[in-house]
Amino acid sequence: MREFYKKHWNAITNVALLAATLVIAAIAFKLVIPYFLPFLLGLILAVAIEPVVGLFQRLKMPRAAATGMAMLVTVGSLAAVAWLTVSKLIVELARFLANAPSHTSIMKDQSSLLMQRLQSYAEGFPPEFTHHLNKNAEMLTEMFSEKLSLLAREILGVITGLPNQLLLVVIALIAAFFFSKDLPILKKKMLSAIPREYHHKFEIMAGEIYHSSIGFIKAQAILSAITSLVILAGLIILKTEYVVAISLLGGLVSPIPVLGVGTIFIPWIIISLLEGKTFMAAGLIILFFAVVVIKHSIEPKVLGENMGIAPLSVLISLYVGYELFGAYGFILGPFVLITYNALQKVKAFAWLFREGSGGTAGPD
Repeated sequence: MREFYKKHWNAITNVALLAATLVIAAIAFKLVIPYFLPFLLGLILAVAIEPVVGLFQRLKMPRAAATGMAMLVTVGSLAAVAWLTVSKLIVELARFLANAPSHTSIMKDQSSLLMQRLQSYAEGFPPEFTHHLNKNAEMLTEMFSEKLSLLAREILGVITGLPNQLLLVVIALIAAFFFSKDLPILKKKMLSAIPREYHHKFEIMAGEIYHSSIGFIKAQAILSAITSLVILAGLIILKTEYVVAISLLGGLVSPIPVLGVGTIFIPWIIISLLEGKTFMAAGLIILFFAVVVIKHSIEPKVLGENMGIAPLSVLISLYVGYELFGAYGFILGPFVLITYNALQKVKAFAWLFREGSGGTAGPD
């Protein structure tokens, strides 16, 4: 064992240092991200619109003017879509909140009816058992009704609170403009800080990170759009209310690991059963499985074509990122995976397992 440590001391030390650096970086990121979020979003936007800036520059526009036009076109289009989407969501969620008391009342009535049936089946059981059964059922119904109303209010609160994030958005847009305008200068400064023999590898790595990041966004947008369309078609067939809001929310929660659209469908199926709508519950179960099967059937192809990374690796990065950093993890997790993949392609980790000269490095 002593000989093993002597022989591989360099590799062990390098791996330990890398692991410690990653842990410290993760903790630091978690602490500082709320303060640097507008600038991080600005940098991401600046990199994302670079092809559009290049297009305007080919029309003989100065860099600053090309950046302004690219932001106007890109951000304007996104803002228009977001405005229409949020407006529709607010209208349908407000209608849902207005109808929430009636849904709660129906659930209570159906629960009482269910309890009466259970009592008729449980006539031979001791009175204490029946009493506890009634009490627990009432508690569950009350708790579920409260959670339903609370969830709807929280969703509406998040959407209506979006205007309060205006300052963050404004700072992010200003930062994006300056990042984009000076992006060639920033690239030159970064290259000047790196030894010349590593310039080629750095350019390959940067290109890989850029294309994979854009590919990830594109892949998630495609999967979310398909999920929304499948849900929309299914809900139209089932003739439900709030069709647009639910299909849009389904697309938004689709990238969430493990649960995904289950965060919408599972509670809805339970509510439908409690309200006695067995046909609706059966239809929702079929639609839920259809969405899951369709998404998981096309996911490997979409992710493979756009990112060149295994879907399981992407799923793990999303889950671990979310567990470590919450909502920020949906961005950070895949970004770390993409960066790792790019570093692997330029053999950046070869130094980790480089042996010490003559095998003499290590503890005595």
